[in-house]
Amino acid sequence: MSSSRRSNRLVLVAVATAVVFLLWHTTGHADVSRFGRSFAEMGERGFLQGAQSPFAASGSRPPFVRLSPDSMPNTVWVKGLPGFNYFENLYLHNGTFYAVVTDPEAVPEVAQIMSDFPDDDGSTHRPAQADRWEVLVQGRDDLSVLGQVAVVKSGISMFFNDEKGKNSVSFLKHYFHFRLNSRPGEVFLGAWRVLTTAGERELPARLMYRTTPDDWRDHAGLTSWFQQSVMPNTAIEEASIWEDRAKSGMTFLFDKITITDRWAAHAKGEHPKYWNKMTADLFMLDAPMGWMEPLRQSMETLALTEGCDVHRKDRNVPVVTYINRQLTGRRLLAADHEGLMEAMEGLHEQGVIEFVDAQMETKSRIEQFCMALRSDVIMGVHGNGLSHALWMKPGSAMIEVSVAWFSRTKFSADPFRSCTLDYAMIGELMRHDYYAIHNDTVLTPDKWSRPDGWSIGQNQGFHGSYIPVHGPFMADLIREIAAKRR
Repeated sequence: MSSSRRSNRLVLVAVATAVVFLLWHTTGHADVSRFGRSFAEMGERGFLQGAQSPFAASGSRPPFVRLSPDSMPNTVWVKGLPGFNYFENLYLHNGTFYAVVTDPEAVPEVAQIMSDFPDDDGSTHRPAQADRWEVLVQGRDDLSVLGQVAVVKSGISMFFNDEKGKNSVSFLKHYFHFRLNSRPGEVFLGAWRVLTTAGERELPARLMYRTTPDDWRDHAGLTSWFQQSVMPNTAIEEASIWEDRAKSGMTFLFDKITITDRWAAHAKGEHPKYWNKMTADLFMLDAPMGWMEPLRQSMETLALTEGCDVHRKDRNVPVVTYINRQLTGRRLLAADHEGLMEAMEGLHEQGVIEFVDAQMETKSRIEQFCMALRSDVIMGVHGNGLSHALWMKPGSAMIEVSVAWFSRTKFSADPFRSCTLDYAMIGELMRHDYYAIHNDTVLTPDKWSRPDGWSIGQNQGFHGSYIPVHGPFMADLIREIAAKRR
């Protein structure tokens, strides 16, 4: 019986197969390819005739573009400063960036864009050579080096040209250099500032490193945390991907890309030489008031998800956060710290301010940023914690307390001319009210910079544990600042 049933099933399968075969031929579909469409229906580009590209439905750009002399997208230098440059339609082939233009004068000189491999001690970088950067002029130069097709890399790319030399490391191996701090913000912050000045608000699609992970990851893991949490959809591309692109033999077209180069900024910038900071020219870019908002909103969403309340407890009482460094080497005199705490707690009890005493090293990362997001005023001794001012609302206030040593320096007899007040630049970039304090005095810019524009470096006592501050003076200052922010 079972044998008979199996025979019947085999007969049915054979009949069904024959019917399908006959229908296939009689309906004219014998020429349909194994992909389900006839070759007659397919255009030469591989899309159905009369149909849209599969990428059109999603609104995304096709991943390939044909490079013919009459239709090749031209490179456009959109915005920038020495060391920070934003381009549209920049090409990459075999490890070399190519700007394809009709007017070579429309692109800055290479010395303002990119540097070469560092010398043995890592301190000297000449401008990039032809193996890193080249300008091709339409109608004059041979464009065949780029081939006939390019892979399109859509979205904003950020390329960082820092790398370690034979006997040196790059400056990326520090979260506060790469990202947010007193340098300030260095490579990422500068690139972001240029983008927002050009009208961009989209978070980057990819961060591109020429160097290896061991050269850009900081020991505390903060850079990785920032990249994976605040920019969770941003791809991180390291040296291995850079090498793979070069070895592939393909050309890549970046529709939006920034190139950041520390040494170009120092060599060709106007103010970096005075401050020894590559970002010292960023204030020259007229960025919108809310240029940090896309990043701030992402950070706020993360903090809110964890339960952070970014609002004031009382809508009329400003939040003053004190970055308490008394567990670190660079700190206030113990008695002065106690005097400051007494003064601030007094204002808190009077309802003038909501006072937050924050020892950041005891807080989780999200707790730290939550405090910054809800603060109207941040104050503290010079140190990395003041970089949280970047996450405050534009137009907030920041107070930096620093030491001054009372002996003649080689620059001036003025005792205040010994301050390194890096965070003044963050204050200016964020349009915060910035106050530099020594004990019971507000230091105006002429007190912490030389007449010739050069900044004053770190002198004796800068990292000491005996930095003074006068509590009653600070109470009066905070009362005045708070009154403006009710």
